[in-house]
Amino acid sequence: MKLSTASGLTFVVLTWGSSFIFIKYALRDMPPITFTAYRFLLASSILIVSLLITGKYREILKFTRNETFSICALGAVNVFSYYFLEVYGLQYVPAGQASIIVNTDPIIVTILAAIFLGEKITKRKAVGLLLGYTGVVLVVIATNPTLSGSIWSIVVFGAAFSWAVGAILAKRIAANIDSYLMTATSVPFGTILLFITAFIAEGFVPLTRLSGLGWTSLVILGVVSSVLTFFVWYEVLHDIEASTACIALLLVPIVTTILGAIFLYEFYTEISVVGMALTLIGVYLTQSRTNKKPAVRSELEPKRASST
Repeated sequence: MKLSTASGLTFVVLTWGSSFIFIKYALRDMPPITFTAYRFLLASSILIVSLLITGKYREILKFTRNETFSICALGAVNVFSYYFLEVYGLQYVPAGQASIIVNTDPIIVTILAAIFLGEKITKRKAVGLLLGYTGVVLVVIATNPTLSGSIWSIVVFGAAFSWAVGAILAKRIAANIDSYLMTATSVPFGTILLFITAFIAEGFVPLTRLSGLGWTSLVILGVVSSVLTFFVWYEVLHDIEASTACIALLLVPIVTTILGAIFLYEFYTEISVVGMALTLIGVYLTQSRTNKKPAVRSELEPKRASST
């Protein structure tokens, strides 16, 4: 692996791993949906400007009615629903635990791909599914033993499910629309839904509510995590196998857990650590291949390109 590729992959892992920490900081200043809406307003602005500069906006005019509907559905699922559930859950769930749960999406994709795309669940993947979900249950029970705590963990799991549904949808869209255009058009639509929901649920909250750390979180999440890392990720995919790159993303929840312990004073029991390990092993087994074909997820993602 080239040094530039390794550096890019390290940047991606650190950026997405730390994003949960910055979300936690931002939620101290502003209601969850409103902050997320502002975050993606910033990201959407950059994406729209890039469409204008590159001239790719002309391709939007060629979208069929079905393609337009699919893009809107992707924005609703992968931006609005995913971040709505994730950020709400993060108010009550430790960052490390949330990162572990969110990163089970390849396991969910494996199940959905078998149901809707006819992809086979091998013995290796079946073992991965069993280990992965056993790990999630252990993490949830050990970290949030109360009913209310478990409910918020389920909310975060709903975010992972939303992303997995979007992954299946994106696989279908990708047959006619490239990933850059797909992201640059679906993210703004999801942002509109976030603003509508934020205004209804939380009222108008001005950006002046943000502290210095809140502004830092907004810029890092809106520009670096949601846009810049997207381009770095695709550069990485040009140089190494997509399946290999995606497996490296298993380090994301580990980074989140370590940073959560350092900056948010989040600590975990032995059972939680065992659960996290089982979950990561499960994700690895469902995502890795014994052959060279990339997994469903690797064909679709910038992992939370619009994301985390």
